[in-house]
Amino acid sequence: MQINNTNTEVSRILKVGQKARKLQAETMKPFLMLHRGVNAVVNIDLNSVVNQFDFNTEDFQVYPGTAGKDKLRSAIADEYFLGKANPENLLITPGGISGLDITIQNLTTKTIALPHFFWGSYAQLANLRKVKVNTYPSLQSLIKYPHKYTNQLVVICDPGNPLGEKQPDEDIYNAIGRLEQENINVLVDSPYRRIFTDTKDDFHARLLEYSNVIIVDSFSKSVGLSGQRIGFLYAKDELFIKEAKQRLLYATNGVNAFAQELIYALLTTTEGKQAVTDFKKKTASNIAKNIDFLINNNLLSTEFYKNSKPLGIFACINKSEDELLKNNISSVSMSYFTLETEKYKNHSRICVSVPHEDFVKYMNLLV
Repeated sequence: MQINNTNTEVSRILKVGQKARKLQAETMKPFLMLHRGVNAVVNIDLNSVVNQFDFNTEDFQVYPGTAGKDKLRSAIADEYFLGKANPENLLITPGGISGLDITIQNLTTKTIALPHFFWGSYAQLANLRKVKVNTYPSLQSLIKYPHKYTNQLVVICDPGNPLGEKQPDEDIYNAIGRLEQENINVLVDSPYRRIFTDTKDDFHARLLEYSNVIIVDSFSKSVGLSGQRIGFLYAKDELFIKEAKQRLLYATNGVNAFAQELIYALLTTTEGKQAVTDFKKKTASNIAKNIDFLINNNLLSTEFYKNSKPLGIFACINKSEDELLKNNISSVSMSYFTLETEKYKNHSRICVSVPHEDFVKYMNLLV
């Protein structure tokens, strides 16, 4: 067979996980799996929510529609956009990564501008769609020199991956506004933010002021349901949404109906809202304790956090991937998250969304 080469590689995160599980089986010793981007403090308790479902209805047994269920899109408009977004400009996607891929496919832009430290899958998606990768050093660079990114799609991920850094919201708005003046499109990817905020958060609503913004988000992190593969895509540009809907149609023919009903229940029912609140409270509390432990024990790579300490589910520590693995901790080398691969090989990204007791038990081996 003659095959079109994808020009992509297997995720380093996947490779690390396979290696850690193999070592765990060989040594018969448990590992703390911190290479993944999964909230693992607690599982969200879905029992009270699922018990309300009647699975023998069209809600579950009929195609859900390409754009997604109307009631779910309206619920997202209310929950994330304070009721100010048009649900017709929202699409339900099979996870955040699908929204990212559709965005890259949809635009004629041939270059994507990523933060200096970026999630590796951004670059792999760009390779898949034959788009070049560029990087920018900071939001301040976007604000001061927006013309440098003409004809590029600028990606802003906040809180960040891999560092977990949180930029001031006003800096994000200023950067988007400056780029809009240069007719430069911006993709805002913020799947971790809602772990730490509630319905009063106006971040998404304020993004509605800008015509150049595409928003991708998911429920993998904010409610701990990465296994359900569901997220959403928003853009004010109607042609963008029309074409994105067509790509979604022929890629999925609609996102899993159960996942949509589940998210709708979590956003709108008393039982669902309580389950989300409990999940967020426990998760955010353990993340904060774990980050403080890294800081207090001089494990955090402080040179990457000049303006703030990490907030998201990730943090960068001053130990190599191999060193951590020898101590039964899986991580991903920071060399995977930048174009300067050799420069940062002695630093690693870890997921800090795990039970604090387990985190301290393993990390104490490094102190």
